[in-house]
Amino acid sequence: MQQSPPPSKNKFRQYRIVGINLAVILVVLSAAAIVPRNGQALVIVPPWSEPGRVLNVIADAGGSVMNGTGAPYAAIAHSDEPGFAFRLFKSGAMLVLDGSLAFFCRSTPSL
Repeated sequence: MQQSPPPSKNKFRQYRIVGINLAVILVVLSAAAIVPRNGQALVIVPPWSEPGRVLNVIADAGGSVMNGTGAPYAAIAHSDEPGFAFRLFKSGAMLVLDGSLAFFCRSTPSL
């Protein structure tokens, strides 16, 4: 006859399952919040890239630069063509986020 595991092991297993489910929910909700919408995207290339690389990536993907971010490796881009985010990745972008998240890249002057 097979014995059931002690109650403390069962509790740990239940907590682990709940934790994994919460992590998956968090990842899915985060992904939905940061996916580029309305053709506007925050494009980030590796920081060690040569200056102007982000502009080349946006141009190669068929987009236009809307605004800078204060960082030489990030810019806000726009394109009305479908698949813009995919083309940005294909052109060399390290990360493509929703354009409304650009305020994270803005540098503020120190007081």
